[in-house]
Amino acid sequence: MSDTLPTDSIPALASLRQRMRQVYALRDLDLSFPGASHPYRIALPANPDAPLDAFVAHAPTSAGVAGEHTATDAAAQARAMVAAGVHMPYWGLLWPSGLALAEALLLQPDAARRGRVLELGCGLGVTAAAALEVGADLWAADCFAEALLFTRYNTLRNTARAPRTLLVDWRTEAGRAACAQAGPVALLLAADVLYEQENLEPLLALAPCILARGGQFWLAEPGRRVSLAFVAAAHAAGWRDDTTIYERAWPPDGDMARVAVHRFTLG
Repeated sequence: MSDTLPTDSIPALASLRQRMRQVYALRDLDLSFPGASHPYRIALPANPDAPLDAFVAHAPTSAGVAGEHTATDAAAQARAMVAAGVHMPYWGLLWPSGLALAEALLLQPDAARRGRVLELGCGLGVTAAAALEVGADLWAADCFAEALLFTRYNTLRNTARAPRTLLVDWRTEAGRAACAQAGPVALLLAADVLYEQENLEPLLALAPCILARGGQFWLAEPGRRVSLAFVAAAHAAGWRDDTTIYERAWPPDGDMARVAVHRFTLG
């Protein structure tokens, strides 16, 4: 396609935007990527702190979550984990790692055309839009329903396609089981998902379980302590790593950041 779809060009877009506006005031940001057929126009909360502010205003008194960890209750468990405050709502920010991963896909499109693709932590849908533009059969997973809503809107607006979505928390047994049901995948994608130490082992466990033979795991990370520990653990496990460094000023504020995109092939 040569340009983004107008927000009222099809009923689905208008309906999605109305749902988004019921939760947040919106703004639109234009992003240009090497290899993209057109600039992307991405909708995001007008106040980037709004999801965090809403979280603080309704902060729970306990972070405990009860219940069986089965694949059938993965979506309900994800909602419970979010409601309990286990995960912070960082999905509404435009992260350099997601932008770098989108650029990597656009510059190496064949990687996304070899079979099913799954993205963990889709956020606003920028990486998902790039994956869909190059022809991926994409599933997008996040533990925040709002992230899946924004991802559906932004991908449909920019590519006339939307991914299948999973409301799951891949850090839990139930979430990993639900992701595995979407597999096997030829390409696993994740951008800046390693904030806490407890995220490391679940991700190390998930990748081998979900990747098809010969599949790859593309991880974009900005050098956080946990992400560096994950990379070291992946190397120790024998995963082959082809890395590209993206270092520049990133939108929306022009902040400098160094992002590594690792293309892991499991040993």
